Amino acid sequence: MITLLSHNFDDLGFNNMLNQGKVNVEKELGITDTKLYIVDGYNDTRALLLPIVQNEDVDFVMCTSLGHVDACKEIAKMYENSTTINTQFMIRGSAAATPNLLQVTYNYASINYISGVFAGLYTKTNKIGFLSPGLLGGSADCFVYAFWLGAKQINPKIEFYYYNIGSFLNSDKTTRATAELLDMGCDVIGDTLDDFSAGNTVIARGFKALGTNGFPQRVVYGENVVFSYSYNWTKIFLPIIKNAMVKGKPKNNYADFNFDPTLNFYDISYGFEVPQETKTKINDSITYLKSTPRAIHPTNCNDLMLAYATKWNLTMSSTYDSTKCIAGSNFFFINEPFPGMTYFGYYNITNTQVKFSPSIQIGISIVSGVLIAFVILIMVGVYKFRASSSIRSASPIFLIFILFGALIVYGGIILWVSELNDSVCNGRLWMVTLGFSTLIGSLVVKNFRIWLIFDNPELKTVKITNYQLYPWVACCLVINIVLMSILTSVGNLREIDATGIDSLGKYEFMKICKMDHNGASVLYTILAYFGALLLTGVFVSWKIRIVDIEEFNESRAIAHTLYAISFCLFVIVPLMISPLEKQSETIILCVAGLFITTAAVLIIFLPKFYRVYEYGEEGTNEMFKSKKSSNIATARAESQKSSNSGHHRTNRRGNLVSGDFTDDSESSVIEPNQEVADVTSGAVLADFTEESVSDVDENEINNNNEVELSDINQSEQSQQNQQNQEIEQSPPPQSEQTNQD
Repeated sequence: MITLLSHNFDDLGFNNMLNQGKVNVEKELGITDTKLYIVDGYNDTRALLLPIVQNEDVDFVMCTSLGHVDACKEIAKMYENSTTINTQFMIRGSAAATPNLLQVTYNYASINYISGVFAGLYTKTNKIGFLSPGLLGGSADCFVYAFWLGAKQINPKIEFYYYNIGSFLNSDKTTRATAELLDMGCDVIGDTLDDFSAGNTVIARGFKALGTNGFPQRVVYGENVVFSYSYNWTKIFLPIIKNAMVKGKPKNNYADFNFDPTLNFYDISYGFEVPQETKTKINDSITYLKSTPRAIHPTNCNDLMLAYATKWNLTMSSTYDSTKCIAGSNFFFINEPFPGMTYFGYYNITNTQVKFSPSIQIGISIVSGVLIAFVILIMVGVYKFRASSSIRSASPIFLIFILFGALIVYGGIILWVSELNDSVCNGRLWMVTLGFSTLIGSLVVKNFRIWLIFDNPELKTVKITNYQLYPWVACCLVINIVLMSILTSVGNLREIDATGIDSLGKYEFMKICKMDHNGASVLYTILAYFGALLLTGVFVSWKIRIVDIEEFNESRAIAHTLYAISFCLFVIVPLMISPLEKQSETIILCVAGLFITTAAVLIIFLPKFYRVYEYGEEGTNEMFKSKKSSNIATARAESQKSSNSGHHRTNRRGNLVSGDFTDDSESSVIEPNQEVADVTSGAVLADFTEESVSDVDENEINNNNEVELSDINQSEQSQQNQQNQEIEQSPPPQSEQTNQD
């Protein structure tokens, strides 16, 4: 014996009772070779059942759901006259039986009518609710009408409200629809669904529930259920299976209230608080149904039927009173509400948006706003102290560019935690990338100039103006703009309502930004571009490490900035690779952006303003007081002068070397007696003017191409000449004398 159920038999409802009837039959008849399958719908049922019937020795198949009917009927028709496959089938319906197919049905209208009578008697608010699958769920609302009619006839004052759920089993919709009916003031709610979700919701809200899905709910919920009916499928299945075991001709079966206890399909149970008067009225109604033909039950014959049938083109009975009774088969076409029934349609769950935490959103926005004000204050300080050596030597215009980049980043972070839409998704990425390009690009280009000026072993005049550097900063921005334009055009960066992510519920969604695969590829390119920019900054900072004037040497500041960025990347990248909730991801990105930008600003600008505070406008080096050259540049000049005077120095290995010191302080070996080019002593004058010229003034170059510093302090010059004479008079080292010999 094969039994097909539409849903799990643990639903405490319709399928549970079908399974209970099957189990009771197996026990009573000693049947051990049985199988049960959960399946629904024509395609799935046919795909499952046909191979079983063809390949196994199956005596009987119980197709218990309306969703099984078409497939089971088709398979039965295929083997109706077969001599090798003698399987009998049972389906839901009332059509005529065939040699291998029988149909069973039960009067669902009568039990819903009785449930309505109880609801009309029990309600205290005179507001009653109901839930049904509806046509989309495979059931017309004729049974809703039966429930309403029972309540209306016993209590004309009732107000009736109902929803269609769209299926027999949808716990989420059932729960929410029930809650809405309760909010409307309904204190009694019935249903024709498979599970007890409606009853659980009613009980949770402090009301008494009705058990109207065929399971004896009072057995489970006790006095929380005030009225319950159950199906006794054993009484239907037992005679059918007995007949099949003896290869009898299939016979249809009809279930309803019956005076014969062995055939009575419905078992009713009441709560202790139900008055005897209510029970008596219900029993009287049941007795009337038992004693009258189905065709003239109150659900089929009443004063409202003629007007309804006329409006909806239904046929009235030709056997009974045609002014009150509808034709039996037309009862199942009753689907539209009668006057007095308030229908809300199919219940649809509106997805609830889960928003970004307002407190975190406000907190990040406030911090970003404070930092914007702080950066603006630094801008004012840069402008006010632009004439000081500490600020002037660092190129004020590029300092402003760096700060402006920080402002853009902070603005992008505020946008990052704002309410999302397509414009915000694109705008925040544009702002953050442009901000970092401006900040890092200006920092790299500014220090690139310092490298070119001080990495000058030949002491040539180096003239690099701001106008020569602007295109390089612009180039950084153009690259960023081009890449972001490509991302915007092909990446389809947009806001979507995402479900099923993070810890969202089934009917919750979150607004997130999403891009296509092409956009992700461009984004990786942008990240690679930033990586290259950072590596360039590392290289430049390493090259200017030799500059011994604090105002110019920003290698430490840049290094510390890059350390901060690297630290964040080492923390962020693993976190971003691992699964994260979107809110956590947003918090990490925003905090990292704030930290990197703020750390860069503080590392770069705090030392400058400290020097302004500590040393004033003159700075930390005598150069800014007397235009004295850098020690390294002076050492190079002295080395060249020493070479010209014929007294050559040697390196640690005893080889002759010139005085041309490179950045890494290595010397170039020169052959003995080789003539050394005459380079006049001098120095690169590291004085940044408003035009940002860092060179030796051309007016100070004499006719012998010697670089003169006319404004060098005379006492310092004398001291320098005396040191040079001492160097010239000192005997060469032993190693050098040996080499000369």
